[in-house]
Amino acid sequence: MKTPYSPSVLKPKLKVGYYHHDHWRDINGSAIPFRENLTIPHVCIYGKGGSGSWNTTDVIYATTCHEVAHVSHWEMIGEGTFALIWLNPKTRIIPESWAVAVGWMFTNNEYRKLLNIYNLQSFKEYNYRDGYQKWDKWSDNYYTPLFIDLIDEYNQKQKIGGDRPNDRISGYSISMLESILFGVRDFTLLRSLLKQNKPQNVTNDDIDSLIEFYSNL
Repeated sequence: MKTPYSPSVLKPKLKVGYYHHDHWRDINGSAIPFRENLTIPHVCIYGKGGSGSWNTTDVIYATTCHEVAHVSHWEMIGEGTFALIWLNPKTRIIPESWAVAVGWMFTNNEYRKLLNIYNLQSFKEYNYRDGYQKWDKWSDNYYTPLFIDLIDEYNQKQKIGGDRPNDRISGYSISMLESILFGVRDFTLLRSLLKQNKPQNVTNDDIDSLIEFYSNL
């Protein structure tokens, strides 16, 4: 994946800071890529989440990946375009769900390595937050498994049921989705680019079905 926040003469290095908690909001992390205050990090990660309890290390790791993914996305498509997508309630799901997928992917990769390093069988089937597959349309409308559904081989509609997407898609890679994301401004463009770059086992009807579900939340 693209390395976020390439430093230049006019731009400092990306700074990531850890704090025990946010004094004003109950959140796990935040990112302000355009922040120019040299004393405040671009990305802030908090040890205590909205529940008031301490986050586990995998949550902190995933949150860091999530927020850095926002920075990378912001830099890739430009500040103005990112702001238009993120501030629009109809399209904010795209950057947030992308960051969810990045956090999920990197956290899985990192914690599954522990199996080989420490021979911990509990990490063999590790899947951060169950791949967000328990999410349904009555949950948060922005932090969804939209991009995870394009990668994994799990159909939560068949396995769990309820108001969940009928995910018949698999085979996209995280790097392919990142390259697609460069041209995405809304669901219409996302649908078109997914069809242009679809794996062999994926049909246009599969893509239409999944995008239709998420675009109508």
